[in-house]
Parts: sequence; C-alpha cells; structure tokens
Amino acid sequence: MTAVDRVVIHAAPGVSRVLFLRQGRVVEIWVDGDDMPSLIGGIALVTARTAGGAAIADLPSGSGYIRDGRANDGERLLVEVLRDSMADKRSVLRRRVELAGDGIVLTPFLAELGIASSIKAKGRRTAIRTAVQAELPAGVGAMVLDAARDLPAADIAKEASRLVGLWRQIAERSEVRSPPCWLLSPPALEDRVRAHAPLAEIVTDRDGRLFRAAGGDEALDRALARDVAVADGVALVIEEAETATLIDVNLARSPRGDALVRANTVAVAGVAAMARLRGLRGTLLIDLPRMRGAGDRGQVKTVLEEAVSDDSASWRILGWTPGGMLECLRESPRRPLSMEMLAPLGVRRLSVRARAWAALDRLRLDVGGIARPRLRVPVDVADWLGATGAPMLQAERQRLGALTVVADPELGAEDAVVESDA
Repeated sequence: MTAVDRVVIHAAPGVSRVLFLRQGRVVEIWVDGDDMPSLIGGIALVTARTAGGAAIADLPSGSGYIRDGRANDGERLLVEVLRDSMADKRSVLRRRVELAGDGIVLTPFLAELGIASSIKAKGRRTAIRTAVQAELPAGVGAMVLDAARDLPAADIAKEASRLVGLWRQIAERSEVRSPPCWLLSPPALEDRVRAHAPLAEIVTDRDGRLFRAAGGDEALDRALARDVAVADGVALVIEEAETATLIDVNLARSPRGDALVRANTVAVAGVAAMARLRGLRGTLLIDLPRMRGAGDRGQVKTVLEEAVSDDSASWRILGWTPGGMLECLRESPRRPLSMEMLAPLGVRRLSVRARAWAALDRLRLDVGGIARPRLRVPVDVADWLGATGAPMLQAERQRLGALTVVADPELGAEDAVVESDA
C-alpha cells in the first residue's frame, strides 16, 4: 500500500485540524483543541492508587489507568500516556516507558536490542547492532525500526545516544520533582504528525485555504455523517455508541451468490476506510447481508484483513458472531473524531466547541472590509466562547482589533452571522 504522502495542518487559534492524504485523497483526520489536548507520548511522575482492583494515577491533567502491572497505594511511578481519555474512560498508561526517535525506539525497561525483520542483509544487521549496542547502558534496550533501513549505522547509533541522554534527564528529574508532574511533556502536534507520517510532506495552513483545497470540508462531512455511500450501490449506516460501533451494510440491489460476495467485499473495504478516517476505537460490529457459507465469509474476511493492513492502528478481526455479524477490534490511541466534533452520543449534531470553531472560521472568511465586526451565534456557543473558548476569542480580538460576540437565541444551532457593529 502507498503511504501517506502529504499532510496539511490547519492551525487556527485554539484548534488545529490535520489532513493525512495519500495520492490526493484524505485517508485520516485529526482534530486537536487546546481545551482538550492529546496527552499521548507524555511521560509523567505520578502517585499510584488502587480503585476497584485496578491501579490508577492522577496526571497533571486528568487521570489514567495503569495497564501493565499492579501498583501499591502511594507508590511513585514513571508512566507514559499510551491512549487518550474518552468520555468517562481514563487515559491508558504504561510503566514500561519507551522513547521514540528517528528510526529507533529506546526501551529502558527491556534490555534487548531488536532490529526490524525488513532489514535483511546480515552485514547490515551486524553493523547496526554493533553501533547501537555501544551506546546503550546496561539494562537498557532498543528496537531499530523499518524506518531506519536506509540510514547509516552511525546515524542510528547517534540517535540512540540522544535518546539515552534524554532518558537520563527524565530519570534525574524524577528524583527531585513532586507528583503529579510531566517529566517529558506530551509532544507538540507537528512532532506527533511527523512520527505518524514520517515520509510525508507536511505543510502548515494558517487561513484554511489549503485545508479546503485539499478537500478537508468534504472529508469532515463524510467522516461525521451517519449514512455513507461507498461504491457500486453499497452504503453504510454508522452508529457510534459508548460500548461499540454498529455498521449496517445496505445494498441498492439484492445480489446473490458470487455477486453478493463481491458487494460485501466492497462494503468491508469501505468500513476499513471509514474506521481510519473517523478514528474509530474499540469494538466494531459489521452487519453484512447473509452469504452462502464459510467459504464466502472467508473471502470477505480476507479482503478486510488486506484493507486494514496499512492502518497504523491495530486491528483484530475476531470473526463472525452467532448472529452473523463480523466482529472486529480497532485499537487506536486517539479519541474518535466524533468525540472531538459531535454532541454527546445519540445527538446527531456538532458539539458546542465544534460549532464555536466553525463560527470563528466563518468570521475569518467573511470579515473582509468590516472595520468593527460583530459575530452573532447561538446562546450556547456564546457561552462557550466566553468561558472555555475565551483564549480563542481573545486571539481573534487581537488579530482584528475589535470584535463583539452577541448571543442570539433566534439562530439555529449551527448558524453564525458576521456583520458590522458600526
């Protein structure tokens, strides 16, 4: 499969939207709001406590569940954030901290040195192993990734040395600081983007033009829609619930036999694309039209396995339920796009924060020539901009010189009007 080759980061005050493109097509979208930033990759010093048999800890922001191993009440720990919180679910933390670099991952709690199987030449593997091993202290290991296959062994060793130095700094900080605190702050958005798409060209868009030109608005609409047309008369109905995502497959015709198998393969390929675009997380149940038997179901399952093979998120295709649904598990560290953009589950409209972002986007598009602009928005949007979104609003006031926000109870939930206050 072709890797992501271009990334567009639309950086607006208070929120950034990221498009990952492959051959001109948007395959993934991230949204990061300053009021609910991603903590993935942050390393914190925490105090563990037990709750319901699980080990949990307060982070500098929010709390997390410690996934790997038990901890005693009051125990000081170094943890890394693996997965962002979602609704009432805490972030996921691990005690076995890892440090990712350019083509190599340092594993301070695992003393082995591994090399990606894609690096096959024996001499090349020996050279990398010798160079990297010389930089690793006793008890510290590393994993050389496929991304390093074309790097000189000396460069890989230099990166290992840098990570070792960073780890020593983290360990030293942990001795003198008080929990909860960050020992290594969560990476900046561009750093996370670069790690996610290391081969891609990354461009930053300040006014939204590149985002729109790349098809960002259409991709967002598709990523948030309940009903999605795929191809060849195949459509999906996607319902995200707290416990699972239910995906119903509808066919414009009523094919049978091999034609039905072909239609269902189109459907599962569409499911794979939609899951990645939306950042779906957790259990997926796909309700496909019933086929003839195990052979047909096997063909469809194989197509799904191939379709998810280039997804950075981990998939487990669990098989067919007694009721005939294809059950899968997609393990993604990020929150689903719906959590960032939509109102609480069950309400099919944009959340108040997403509507506030859209209102400010409208302002940036329509404000030309207005000396003293006024932005009329629904009451809940005005309330959000006056509280959580106040930094975003202040940034716009500084940029424009003047800006009045008016709460208008007569406006529709997703309306915004830009006019002159003169």
